Amino acid sequence: MAIVVRAELRIAPGTREEFLKAATALTDAAAKEAGTLRYDWYTSDDPTEFVVIEEYADPDAALAHNQNCAVLLRRIGKVAEITSADLHGYLGPTLEAWVAERSFAHAYSPLG
Repeated sequence: MAIVVRAELRIAPGTREEFLKAATALTDAAAKEAGTLRYDWYTSDDPTEFVVIEEYADPDAALAHNQNCAVLLRRIGKVAEITSADLHGYLGPTLEAWVAERSFAHAYSPLG
């Protein structure tokens, strides 16, 4: 079953261009991953706020993305902070542990 992630990020002042380059590189890398079904960035009127919506075929695909894109994710982490993350689907133990360790993250399991 697919996993959908919606994460909100706030970038540090003066880092917008650096963030946009890293976000674009992440999008390009995700497009080459067989298990990544969607990877889209959004912005708002506030130039420091961004949202990424990710969809993976299964937990293994989500973990593979994090491993494949570790360098780019670290670049994002240097200029942005995740302010919220909602993970939807059957996450598996590794992603469930990730959520449990972060106060800004929430997991949502399918009904039924």
